[in-house]
Amino acid sequence: MPAMNPVLSRFPLTRWPLLIAGGSLLIMFGAWGFQYIGHYDPCALCYDQRHIHMAVIALGFASGFALMLKPELARFTPWILFLMAALLLYSAGFAFWHAGIENDWWDGPASCTASGGASISASDIMAALNGERPVVLCDEAAWRMLGISMAGYNAAISVVMAAVAGWVGLRGLKAS
Repeated sequence: MPAMNPVLSRFPLTRWPLLIAGGSLLIMFGAWGFQYIGHYDPCALCYDQRHIHMAVIALGFASGFALMLKPELARFTPWILFLMAALLLYSAGFAFWHAGIENDWWDGPASCTASGGASISASDIMAALNGERPVVLCDEAAWRMLGISMAGYNAAISVVMAAVAGWVGLRGLKAS
């Protein structure tokens, strides 16, 4: 991958946790945009995917700022990036699982799918009928582009981000 070398080496190794966290923050902005601007309400699995990205953001910003304040901690940067890559791989796997549920490749959790027979209380039904909160099922994609749902795009983006974090971490490990 020599062609990527100039791009990836453009930033110091200690700034990469912030950059990776910024990528997850952009994914969160996209999710919030779909929710609050586009009115695509998330399901329970969508919220779970957001929590994973929030963990990446928290780890990236906390470690990134710690590395700025204490430059002597730079030797831990590759390991931080490996941890972020692992979280992003988990995000990709979880999002792929959710996309599979939306595409009827496998069954989803009974608590949020139409076929699961989940128990819904009378107050939940009344709230949905009054427009107070929507009933969002995990096995129905709210939005698709080119046949791929938001969960599918989250899986693909998370894999790319994990690969970048892992590759930069490996380069940093070899350089030290």
